[in-house]
Parts: sequence; structure tokens; C-alpha cells
Amino acid sequence: MKFLSEKPATKPAILLPLAICVGMLSACTTVVPSQPSQFEFNDVFQAESASEAMPVDWWTQFSDAELNAWMTLALERNFSLQAAQARLDQARAGLRGSRSDYYPSLEASLGKKRSWNADDTTATAWSGGLSTSYEIDIWGSIRAASNQSFMNLQASSAAYRTVANTIAGDVTTAWLGLRMQAENLALLNDQRQRLQTALEVIEGRKKRGQAKLSDVWQQQKLLESLQVDILSAEAQRDIYIQQLAVWTGQGRSDLTPEKVAALGKLPEISGEITALPVAVIQTRPDVEQAWFALQAASAGVAIAESNRYPRLTLSASYSGEDPEFSQIFDNWVANLAGSLVLPLIDGGQRRAEVQRQRALETEAVAEYSRTLLEAAQEVQEALVQESRYARTAASLYGQLDLARRTLELQDYYYARGQLDFLELLNAQQELLNLESQYLAARWNHVQARIQVYKSVSHGQFGDTE
Repeated sequence: MKFLSEKPATKPAILLPLAICVGMLSACTTVVPSQPSQFEFNDVFQAESASEAMPVDWWTQFSDAELNAWMTLALERNFSLQAAQARLDQARAGLRGSRSDYYPSLEASLGKKRSWNADDTTATAWSGGLSTSYEIDIWGSIRAASNQSFMNLQASSAAYRTVANTIAGDVTTAWLGLRMQAENLALLNDQRQRLQTALEVIEGRKKRGQAKLSDVWQQQKLLESLQVDILSAEAQRDIYIQQLAVWTGQGRSDLTPEKVAALGKLPEISGEITALPVAVIQTRPDVEQAWFALQAASAGVAIAESNRYPRLTLSASYSGEDPEFSQIFDNWVANLAGSLVLPLIDGGQRRAEVQRQRALETEAVAEYSRTLLEAAQEVQEALVQESRYARTAASLYGQLDLARRTLELQDYYYARGQLDFLELLNAQQELLNLESQYLAARWNHVQARIQVYKSVSHGQFGDTE
């Protein structure tokens, strides 16, 4: 009866410290903000945008088969992407390692020892056994560690997609830049031919006494100024060729000036993207990476908190020992034990670790907020530039048509001596400038469209699973 009367009093005494720990742990639980679904920004972000959904392989919108081939090569061979893939594989291995703590460990041992007695005789003993241990996840430490590894894996996957999207943008810019320079060089050569023809007319008029020597010199100077533009275009063409070689993991490219000249004109951009759905911000890989990093930091707080409380481990072993190897499995000794480890004094180390993890979490919250705002700003800026260059190109096209008709008429008047050479020269210069400005505006529009695609792409081009 004495035993029965004491047992109820003992059980609460044991559970009271555990109950206190549970209460403290629940009180310290971190509340992590959820991802926002609406943004206080301009009207470019709408809940349901009228714009079509962005394609996954967005570079295919430029309808360039050679660009598609270069992109396939880059996504397979780019060294930055291979390094990102290796980091992703590391995160996968880390997740598998963290989940192994859900299961008990099992170890087998086999040994042989020899001892010498005082009478110079020896004794041999064989030993063998199995041992297992398992930690009961009372405070969720193992679960939090596994969750942290999972979030780190998701962050690594998002980082991989960020790199893939960057490479896609760089390859697209370099390839279409080559096409732009091919068109630019063709335009410059055409301009040079037109100016050369005009120079021959002026020199003929000079021989007939109908033009001054200074008119010939000014025309020659205008013609020579084109050579500087040609040299600049050729240099930029070679830079694009080398960039393509780098992005595709090659030391050099087989592209030659002759192959570049045959690429054709810069593709025309149709339509204008004016609005996008809000969801494009949340699916950006850099935003997702910051979000998962925040989740991993919150899991780190939970791990640090749980380390301040007792750890309960169960262990079992079966072992045997005998001078004969064949007999060690006949004399087994079984042990079953449970241990409760409670940290008492550590000089404040665990408490300091909790504070450090909370500071890391606060940093992650700030980084996520910053990334979110910068992502929204990048998309808005890309759309503004898209609209600006589309309208600029349209305006320059109208001016270019007027300048061509004006020069054609002034050539007619000059050939008949009805127009001063200075007016003809100005008309020539204006046409040259407008032609260059129009091509530059079209190229800027293409770059702006690339930036729009990049800023809203989730980068899911390759296999990241």
C-alpha cells in the first residue's frame, strides 16, 4: 500500500519540468510572415492582367532557330550553371542526411583480443555484437533540422533557376546583338556607298566649276567619319562572338565575320506589354530564394530553442564473447537503456545561440522584403523602358521616311544648281543620324523586351528536380 500511495506523487514530479519546457518552447515559437498576394505599386501589376502569360522558354518568342540552338548548348555546357547544379546536389545530399535522424542507427561489431598470463600462456577471446540507438524527437529538433535542410534545398533550386535565367538573358542579348551589328554594318556600308556616289557628283561639279573645293573636303570628311562607326561596330561584333563562346562553355567560337554578315536583320518586336499579373513577382527565382532562406532561418531558431531542453535517447545492444569464434553467438547479453540529458550550466552558450539565430531570422526577413521590392521595381522599370523604346522607334520611323524624301528632293535640286551644298550636307547628316538612331531604338526595344522576359521568368528551363 505504501508503494501505491507514493507512485502518483512521483509521476507529476517527473513531468513537471517537461511541462514547463514545453510551455517555454511554445512561447518562443517564431511567427513567420506569409508571402504577400497583393502589392501597393503602379497599375502595371494587376490581379488579372490582360497580357498573355509569359512563355517558359521565352527566347523562342524571337522566332530564331539558331538562337534556340545556342540556348540549348548554353544550358548544357555553361560552367556557372554546372556549379549551381553541384550546389543543388549538395543541398539534396544534406536533406537526405538530415532525414536519417528520423530512423534508429544500427551498428555491428566484431573483435578479437589476445592476453598473456603470468605463466606465459595466452588466452584468445572473440567478441561480437549489435547496437542501436534512437533519439525521441520530443521538442521537434530533428523535424526542424529536416525542415531547414528542405528549405535550403528549395533555396538552392531557386538559385539554380536564377543562374539559368541570367544565362538565357546573356545568350539572347549576345546573339541578337550579333544580328543587330550585322544589320548595322550593312547599313554603314550602304551609307558609305551613298556618300561615295554623292562625292563623285560633287567632284564632277568641282571640275566644271560648279562647286567649291571645300564642298569636296566636307563630303570626304563625312565619308571618312563613317569609318570610325564601322570600326566600332566590328569591335562590338567580335565582343558578342566571344561572349557567346564563354556562355556556351567554349574557348572560341566558329563564327566568322562572313557568317555574321549573313545572319540577317534584327527581329521586329510586335505589340507592347503594358501590364502583368501580380503572381509574376512571387514566382521569380530570386524572390523564392529569399523566401526559402527566411524559412530556413526560422527553422534554425527552432533548432536552437530545442537544444536548450532535455534529450531522450533509447539504446539497445546484443553482445557476446567466447574463446571460440563459433561460440560467441551462443552466449548473448542483451541491454536496453534510456538516457535523458538535460543541459544545466553552459555559460549562456545555448541562449546566445538562440539570440544569434533570431538575429539571422530578422536579417532574412529584411533581405526578403528588399528582394521583393527590388523585384517589383525591376519589372516596373522594364515595362517603362519597353513602352518608351517602342514609341521612340515608331516616331523615328516616321522621321526617317521624311528625311529620305527630303534628301531625294535636295539631291535633285543640287544636281541642277538650285541648292547650296551646305543644305545638302545637312540633309545627308540628318539622314545618317536618323538611320543610326532608328536602328539603336529598335535594338533598345529588343533589349527592353529581353529584360521584361527575364524579370518575370521563373527560370525553370532545365531539370532541377
